[in-house]
Amino acid sequence: MSQSTFKRNAHIAYFKRCLTVLPQAAEEHDVNRVTIAFFSLAGLELLGALDHTTRTGWINWLWELQAADGGFRGSPLPGPGHLPSTYTALCSLALLRAPLDRLDRPGLMKFLRACQEEDGSFAPSPGMPGAFQNDTRMSYCAAVTRAVALKGEAEDGRIKDIDVGAARAFLGRCRTWEGGYASRPGVVEAQGGTTYCAAAGLSLLGGVEDDGETTRWIVQRQLGGFQGRPGKLEDVCYSFWCCGALATFDREALVNAPANTSFILDAQSPIGGFGKAPSDFPDPFHSYLALAALALTPAREELGLKAIDAVWNLPADARDYLLA
Repeated sequence: MSQSTFKRNAHIAYFKRCLTVLPQAAEEHDVNRVTIAFFSLAGLELLGALDHTTRTGWINWLWELQAADGGFRGSPLPGPGHLPSTYTALCSLALLRAPLDRLDRPGLMKFLRACQEEDGSFAPSPGMPGAFQNDTRMSYCAAVTRAVALKGEAEDGRIKDIDVGAARAFLGRCRTWEGGYASRPGVVEAQGGTTYCAAAGLSLLGGVEDDGETTRWIVQRQLGGFQGRPGKLEDVCYSFWCCGALATFDREALVNAPANTSFILDAQSPIGGFGKAPSDFPDPFHSYLALAALALTPAREELGLKAIDAVWNLPADARDYLLA
């Protein structure tokens, strides 16, 4: 059943619940607790409902996740820094406007250098065996983290950089014959999420250009909402990944915005949040990315959502706070 009413209050209540308690089915994600916190905090920020009066406890908790190797862990469990958790921890600190005087910027860059492999890719943690996780997602998280780590100290040489050329070359090798980007070189099929990570990562690492083939591949993923690959069903997360990649190329006008907006709104849950598709149960990941996708549409102002920087996956003021 089509639904056009935006359930703002239900979504606010949903993200607040996710910050305090999750269903038993989410127990397996406990090691990624900081990422769930980011989805919830960022969702509330886009809705204009992030309560800064309770931020001190969250800020202290986030700083406790800063590991000795310079990165951030995904939860209070002991272990090394984790690249995606480092990205979401930094974004969460920005959303909460945490004082960044405790941020170990040289340590962050040392962590990134330890994660980077000879082929230019990044492992999730330093010394992690096997390369199957060294994909465009890790490269994107590394690109954002590098931008934060270098801020203010890039010119004087006090922080040794990663191998940017190798990182860009790795992402370039992920492009497939279709025009999109796969997770890593040698993977035949492109995917919407990895295409976003490659495009946004390249943008942060010196700039990205498209000869039209990547744009063509992305535009062809729209059915109403967006699918991640040919032959797959629509999923609200790909409305962000695909539209975010198009925004990186300044080609978001090619989206059929009314059809995309309608699909996302149809995926709203009566209890708040969004499922990956209509009638699916909501989860923090799809709920946040659905809002982020809506924030990229012309309906953003009507829905009362903050604007978002598609490359950073953050509101512009939060991005600027990290770079101030």
